[in-house]
Amino acid sequence: MIQLIELLSRYQLWIIFLIAGIVLYLLKLHPIRKVMLFLSVIVLGFYLGGCPCPSGSVFHLFTGVGSFLFIISTITTLLFGRVYCGWVCPLGAVQELIFTGRYRVRIPEKFDRYSKYVKFLILATFLYLTISTSTYTWGKYEPFKVLFNFGGNRIAFILLLITMGLSMFIERVFCRYICPMGAVFSIISRFSIFGLRINKDRCVNCLRCTRDICPMGAIETTHDKIKIDKRECIDCLKCKDICSKGAPTCK
Repeated sequence: MIQLIELLSRYQLWIIFLIAGIVLYLLKLHPIRKVMLFLSVIVLGFYLGGCPCPSGSVFHLFTGVGSFLFIISTITTLLFGRVYCGWVCPLGAVQELIFTGRYRVRIPEKFDRYSKYVKFLILATFLYLTISTSTYTWGKYEPFKVLFNFGGNRIAFILLLITMGLSMFIERVFCRYICPMGAVFSIISRFSIFGLRINKDRCVNCLRCTRDICPMGAIETTHDKIKIDKRECIDCLKCKDICSKGAPTCK
């Protein structure tokens, strides 16, 4: 019991933000999501130093440290989809705050689709390195560690500059193609109980939600029908905000 209290105390700010994110998502208060992301950067990012590392929490399961953040974010993903990614994670928040849309570069659909598998390769590579060496290898190269914790090596610093630079042109570029936890959540969210769906009775195929709205490129058109890819959707509600018919629904 004492250990549980100590654990909750250590992660209390993460828990508060996660609960707040879920509540705001369920209440569909997407207009204040940017405020939530800004606070996440300040509190979970700079104040806590980005610790524990959001993108590498899965690797702590194999280092003997354990990962409470991984467990609670996994549970919430199974329930509500990737709310954690869209409303809480300071890494995704930094990228969204950098991206204004003014210098947007449109990624070819085929290139985008196949590039999203890179994060699975990164996950597999660092899982192997973590298990074989019993060390948190990802921490040496995680770019946001340089930003929030002023740590990391020269490679991590270069990766941070590249990520920040690309984030001006491609929304959530790290989340889309690099983040190993994004790969984990991509698998788990396929089985989520609740999440965004397209109500076919309301959808008129105007395609407004497919035009550079989704930060993850999770809205697909197949056979003239619009579909939300649960694997990539981060429940940001941007598609719901722009749809005058209310076709994207939380259920």
